[in-house]
Amino acid sequence: ISLALFGFGVAALTVQLRPRWFQGGDARFLAARGAILFGLSVALFFAVFVLFRWQPHIGFKILSFFHQPFYQPFQQGTPDAGVPISMLVALTCLYLVTALPFFFAGISLTVLFGRYHSDFSRLYFYDLIGAGCGCLLIILLLKLFGGITSLLLIAAVGVVAASLLLPRNIEAVHRWGALLLLVLLLALGTVHAMTGFAEIRFVRGRYEPNLLWSAWNSFSRVAVYPAEGQAKDQAWGLSRTYRGPVPDQLGMVVDDTGYTTMYRWDRQTGLDFFRKNVIGLAYRIKEQPTSLVIGPGGGKDVLTALASGAEKVTAVEVNPLIVDAVNDHFGSLTGELYRHPQVRSVVDEGRSFVRRDQNRYDIIQASAVFGRMAPAAGAFTLSENNLYTLEAFTDYWDHLKDDGILTISRFIFERETLRLVSLGLALLQDQGVADPAAHIAVVRERGLANFMLKKTPFSAEELTNLRDLTVDMEFQEVYLPDRRDGKGAFHELVSANGSAEFHADFPFDIRPVTDDRPFFYYMLKPAEFIKLLSFPEQGKFEDRAIVTLRNLLVVVGVCVSAFLILPLLLWRRQGLKSAGSGWRVLYFACLGLGFMFIEIGLLRRFILFLGPPIYSLAVILCSLLISSGIGALCSSRLPSDRLPRWLPKILLALVLLSIVYVFGLPSILDPCMGLPVFARCLVAGVLLIPLGLLMGMPLPIGMRLFHDGNDLVPWSWGVNSATSVLGAILAVVVAMNAGFTVTLLVGTLLYLLALVPVFKGGRS
Repeated sequence: ISLALFGFGVAALTVQLRPRWFQGGDARFLAARGAILFGLSVALFFAVFVLFRWQPHIGFKILSFFHQPFYQPFQQGTPDAGVPISMLVALTCLYLVTALPFFFAGISLTVLFGRYHSDFSRLYFYDLIGAGCGCLLIILLLKLFGGITSLLLIAAVGVVAASLLLPRNIEAVHRWGALLLLVLLLALGTVHAMTGFAEIRFVRGRYEPNLLWSAWNSFSRVAVYPAEGQAKDQAWGLSRTYRGPVPDQLGMVVDDTGYTTMYRWDRQTGLDFFRKNVIGLAYRIKEQPTSLVIGPGGGKDVLTALASGAEKVTAVEVNPLIVDAVNDHFGSLTGELYRHPQVRSVVDEGRSFVRRDQNRYDIIQASAVFGRMAPAAGAFTLSENNLYTLEAFTDYWDHLKDDGILTISRFIFERETLRLVSLGLALLQDQGVADPAAHIAVVRERGLANFMLKKTPFSAEELTNLRDLTVDMEFQEVYLPDRRDGKGAFHELVSANGSAEFHADFPFDIRPVTDDRPFFYYMLKPAEFIKLLSFPEQGKFEDRAIVTLRNLLVVVGVCVSAFLILPLLLWRRQGLKSAGSGWRVLYFACLGLGFMFIEIGLLRRFILFLGPPIYSLAVILCSLLISSGIGALCSSRLPSDRLPRWLPKILLALVLLSIVYVFGLPSILDPCMGLPVFARCLVAGVLLIPLGLLMGMPLPIGMRLFHDGNDLVPWSWGVNSATSVLGAILAVVVAMNAGFTVTLLVGTLLYLLALVPVFKGGRS
């Protein structure tokens, strides 16, 4: 979103500041040229993938700036101490290059808007309708053709647009050229769909030429390759006492980061390999349990349950490509695990399934070592994880039998397990448990810890069994409730019962996360994040995602200043000298920031409701864009002499409606969580129409009301674009540190602040 707005903003400013570059020709021809350049710039990225495919050393050198280290999704120690010049330069180049298609598309649109300004509202309406439809179509496009082939098809759309724009009296060579380019793009797309000659060959920061299979859907790419080295020989959580054979296995990665393993399963041999893993401890104190496994991936958790004697396993996997890989493409290896008679396989988002499910289980397991629905570039910290929130734990609690166990395995050295304990304590307190410490146990095998929360206190027999297993398999006892006098963070946290005083003194933020702020992996306190902005030479442990976000904030700030604000200061400074110019600039700045804070806040909040982020992105953007377009069209029907009276009313209505959404959405969405995904998408889309209608009005009304001359028009567009670009990223920062409610309230306050220029003389 930030990239798109940046490209559009720079394009609009270029046309306004350098109009002579776009004069002397037919506007339709100039717009067609912009559309052709859009198509070519999108196709350029396909060419980059081809280069990386055939010259991987070039690709690795470029991508090494951004890839997570191989098998180290989180690093210990701040990865970029001081000012990381090379990373900042690389990010700047990446940002500018990927903004190119939006720049050329913006040139085309701005030229048309300028030439047909009398029909601006109608054109703007159609533009937003197209954008909204595109948000939905991209889901279908990615599912059918994958990300790389889709680039060529999107480029072809630009060429089709250019063909439609070409004037009738244009020379035939231009039409034939556009047709030839269109045929070439479609031919390349067809060949690539059949052969995959530009297929990605990088896996978790390492060139991997031996990919066995890969596939795309609307929200991920899944690839399978031979497991080698540490991944094969040192399975996470496996007891060091195990001396038996290691089952044949294949590695599977989701979006280059989420890692899971498929094992050979013949239902007879290799049982001890799974029994002697720390993730299976809960099964050793429950006989023939029924279990619910959320996010089983390649099936390790399911195999552990079956090998440990589980009577029935319900496996809920959000990604259908993973289930297809296990059952169909590699069924000869896995024994078609998800078709096992004792396994019930469900393709669904975990929380949504739990909300609808009427069954109760002896064990609920959600031990995704690496997220199954991985966020881009391994930035787990920047992504929501709605499986590990206080509300999620409450859902699990309600679906456990009376003495059931919730078991989750996470890496211990990243303090994730500490946050799990913190969540467990908060849950038990909410349930009115008198002695929460008696319900929690934590055992580790080197870096992997198994957190267990039992609905009833662990009995003396169960604790003895756990301790004997820990000793026999050379695991390490982290916390067991019959020994509370130990030292270390876990004992301190439990003995303090997760008190506010403990969290205030602890150097990292391990407080329980909620659905309003579901950033499970983000553990920097706000003060530490602010300190990180100063590029300290030494910092506390944090993964590179936070450092990358910090770097991105700097890069975007520099790019916005250089390409949007500085040109205005150099060539349109006189626009600021007119009366009321400061108020007008403030008005459009508030609109840019306010729109993005509300939009990003809604996008993030609806992820829990809709599931995969792509659904939230598509549905929310589609609804807001189309309804905003309708709102803009309606605003054009308002008589100019009534605008001064209508604008304050519209802004006040928008503020009041936003407040209703902030505090009323949870009570509306929660009862609908159990609906099928299509119904949830429909509910979300319809809910946002009234808000979108109002959000589409202030900008076009402001452009009509506040400008009696042209000197300040570039400033209004430029400032609105700049604040929109920055707002897209600042909204994420606010959400991570303060939650979605605060993010939406900040957006609401910004719209309220926009009333000040209206009443303070910003009107011409």
